Amino acid sequence: MQVEITQEHILLYLYNELDSSLKDAVEMSIATNPEHLKFYQKAILLTDELNKIQENPSETTIQILNEEARSNSFEIH
Repeated sequence: MQVEITQEHILLYLYNELDSSLKDAVEMSIATNPEHLKFYQKAILLTDELNKIQENPSETTIQILNEEARSNSFEIH
């Protein structure tokens, strides 16, 4: 049975969540279909960028917020 490989398949492959029976088909599609290769490469780059996101603010950000909080007393308008 021939399966049409989609971007969803490629993302599942990237995150190692693709059904093992489709792995070879996705790899072949990435290797032979320029659009799938381009999508795969972009997805890898975006995944790398997402992994760089800091979940916690930096010390500098915390210091700035603390200074701002100290300089501005609670103002009621």
